[in-house]
Amino acid sequence: MAEKQCLFGKEAVYRIPSLVNTGKTLIAVCNRETNDKDYGYMELVCKTSSDGGKTWGDIQLIAAPPAREISSDEESCKSAFFIDPSMTVADNGDIILLATFFPESKGIMDKKYLEKKAAFTGFDSKTYPVIYDRDGKYYIVLDDGKVLDSKKAKTPYRVEGIGELYKEDEYLGNIYLNGAKGKTDSENTSTTFGAPLKAPKRSYIYMFRSSDEGKTWSEGKDITRDIYAETDGVFLGIAPGSALKTESGRLIFPLYTLKNTLSIYSDDNGETFKRNKRFPYSENKDEWCAVEAPNNSIYAFGRAKKLSKTPVSVSADNAITWMKSKKAAFKAPKCQKSAIAINNNIFVSHPSGKKRENGVISKGEFEFNKKGKFKGIKWNKAKEDIIINEGFFAYSCLAKINDETLGILYEDEPSAHIVFETVKIK
Repeated sequence: MAEKQCLFGKEAVYRIPSLVNTGKTLIAVCNRETNDKDYGYMELVCKTSSDGGKTWGDIQLIAAPPAREISSDEESCKSAFFIDPSMTVADNGDIILLATFFPESKGIMDKKYLEKKAAFTGFDSKTYPVIYDRDGKYYIVLDDGKVLDSKKAKTPYRVEGIGELYKEDEYLGNIYLNGAKGKTDSENTSTTFGAPLKAPKRSYIYMFRSSDEGKTWSEGKDITRDIYAETDGVFLGIAPGSALKTESGRLIFPLYTLKNTLSIYSDDNGETFKRNKRFPYSENKDEWCAVEAPNNSIYAFGRAKKLSKTPVSVSADNAITWMKSKKAAFKAPKCQKSAIAINNNIFVSHPSGKKRENGVISKGEFEFNKKGKFKGIKWNKAKEDIIINEGFFAYSCLAKINDETLGILYEDEPSAHIVFETVKIK
């Protein structure tokens, strides 16, 4: 195992790693935060490596949320925020990144402030976001940012970027924020204020794309309306880490709500997304990850409520429907995990203690009968796990470097430190 490198250090709070390999470049993404809560000002940032993780470039900003206040105060929540990035690489070489976005709030850390009112409405056979005035009257935001009133009449309003509201040439504030500017820790931070028309306080899913190996990223695109179902309630979120690109080229992203888990998929390199509507993945209500088996079935690994064997579901139709399966033999506590399949082997990174500690990579092998028919996964014993570290170990993400080496990006200190290592698997 190579010496671990600190990619995202202690000058800020860093959490939630995502790692992909384009074949030319390793891209590492995470949240950069102002405090150690799951709310407050959170940006998406990345680093890249063109030599297999031996050296890395400087931190680049992918996306910054609108904020009234940028503060390290743990009680500060006067900001919208991005959280929980997940990436994969499309067949055309584009890096597709999805993340959860919340308007100014504490997100699911204080659900009572999230709003159940409709976030979308139908118009001209399409679905559009809606925003509300102080009296509860709704307005429709079209694809070009122009705003219609509830009677479908034109208004002088338009929305640009991530929620910036204008009335003709007059800037009115941000639809994702609440009120006036607050006090910030630095005079050099960019803050704004709440607009008179507001988006409902609930989660949204934003997509970002890089077509140049992570050097630059597109402006965020809200794709929530394409994948949302009314039964989702106030929260629909990304399961962080890495998504799956199947042999057919389908991009499969794992998501979850407060009720269950689901998958969304794209067959056009991330231009459009659909969701599996017939059955949920499971009633696991939490983060999960997936790999493709040699027979093209998809194995999904959930998150247990305490240290125990890992919940598994399987899809035989490329993530359209899911069936509950036998639990995986390896044990993990309540924590996100990452999985990757290489040739006939499968690797899963996770904590192995009762708490988020003692990181390992469990290994399984895809089994076949004498006639060559795929049977399932045989898991190695715990004593054969690859040990990553002792002590604190939380969220992680795996990527293939080559047939003999994995890269792992993981949290090795609480809310402070994300490191990278390479691991020999042969």
